[in-house]
Amino acid sequence: MKTLEPRHWYLDVHMDYSHQDLPCKMTVDLVQVVLRAAVDTMFGEVSSSLPLDILKFDSKCGKVIIRVPSSNYAKIRAALTVCPSMRVAGKDIPVVYSVQQASSCLLSLAGPQRVIV
Repeated sequence: MKTLEPRHWYLDVHMDYSHQDLPCKMTVDLVQVVLRAAVDTMFGEVSSSLPLDILKFDSKCGKVIIRVPSSNYAKIRAALTVCPSMRVAGKDIPVVYSVQQASSCLLSLAGPQRVIV
């Protein structure tokens, strides 16, 4: 029996940052730019051009659902793990990215969450 390899990975990421320090409102487009900059910082310009889709963004709680190709999952996760800040309008703002869940099936992100409080 042939097994199918997943084409994409989905990440449920929480962005922890100070809303007061932002010079402008955080939008979906700005989140995508910030995430690409994190990948660019760690892996260079070639890697920052990798496909990265923001499926959902909640600015109030900082929750982001990201879709990445399976071949790039490790790079994206590594970049989010070590990135200490995001640059918004020329200002460095400290941020902590925490991956709450990661799965090759988007539907599984809707299931029960195992968050350590």
